[in-house]
Amino acid sequence: MNNRMLGIINAGEENRKLRDLVRSRSLSALPVGGRYRAVDFLLSNMVNAGIKNIGLLTRRNYDSLLSHVGSGKAYGLSRKNDGLYIFPPYITGSSPTGEYASVMDGLRGTLNFLKKAKEEYVLLGRSYVVFNADFNDMLKKHIKADADITVMYYDVTGDETNVDFDGVYMKTDEDDTITNMCYSEVKHRSNKKNMDVYIMKRTLLIDLIEDAVAHNKKHFFFDVIIPNFDRLKIQGYEFKGYVGCITSVEAYYNVNMDLLKSEVTEELFCGDRPIYTKTADGSPAKYGSNASVSNSLISSGCEINGTVENSIIFRESKIDEGAVVKNSIVMAEGFIAQGADIDHTILDRHVKVYSNAHLAGSSNHPVFIPKGASINE
Repeated sequence: MNNRMLGIINAGEENRKLRDLVRSRSLSALPVGGRYRAVDFLLSNMVNAGIKNIGLLTRRNYDSLLSHVGSGKAYGLSRKNDGLYIFPPYITGSSPTGEYASVMDGLRGTLNFLKKAKEEYVLLGRSYVVFNADFNDMLKKHIKADADITVMYYDVTGDETNVDFDGVYMKTDEDDTITNMCYSEVKHRSNKKNMDVYIMKRTLLIDLIEDAVAHNKKHFFFDVIIPNFDRLKIQGYEFKGYVGCITSVEAYYNVNMDLLKSEVTEELFCGDRPIYTKTADGSPAKYGSNASVSNSLISSGCEINGTVENSIIFRESKIDEGAVVKNSIVMAEGFIAQGADIDHTILDRHVKVYSNAHLAGSSNHPVFIPKGASINE
């Protein structure tokens, strides 16, 4: 299956429910699990499937994303032929600002890339989903079913991680052919939810994009998939592993907390399909004589002298002796002073929490402190 697919990642996606988390960064650049970014999971899944030709669509606030992925070296994509292609948010003079207004506008900017490519199939996805899947198996089933489009989905029955119900749901027959698809903002009768991962022939995607451009269509699902639903054979592919969808502040918190569960960590990171990321040449984490750490992820360069429980501490953060961090996410270069106590809290980068400050939320409503803020008593 190697070299039969190329990949396109929509890294310009937006979600207002993420609020200040994406004020100065793209969703795809959101830090996850102490050292990763959201885009690492889909990008690594593509690389693990042997895909060597990948396009990355950007839109706004993409500086940190570009700094992270760079030339693609960390993913084995810094190559003389093919590799990682960055598509900036400027397409034609038809937009007064130069910034594309929709996913279809962004895909329009990839037409030359698609037409020059030699691969027969395209894997199209969004970077808000944390998972580890075998895309070669998905392609095999796509070919076997003689489908025009195959859509990856997962069963939301009993799902406690992804707290938002809005999304595309589907019904399938006994052969997993999709018989109905609809968008819903509430809990749906169907338990099969779209993961925004699609496989189709490259020539079909080109036709769909050109038709959308000609008719000024903007939305991939409503304007492209649904109008062609009766004309195309659309197949489902059920993914049965862990799925974490970063669709809100609460969901972002839950996905990170899931990484403290051994079964989730083993599935995502300890199998035959590694998750790649940009490496940092930092010193190992340092633990003081009175440090107490349990069930937590501590990244390189951290200095831990206080108490850390059920938490994720990103690179170069410092927890003073006498400070208590529980059930929380502390992003890079955070500082928690002696006497401070935080629980069910998300601290963005460079946040400082000074002595005797107390922050407490819940798993459904974590406290969020924006980048660079200082919290006093």
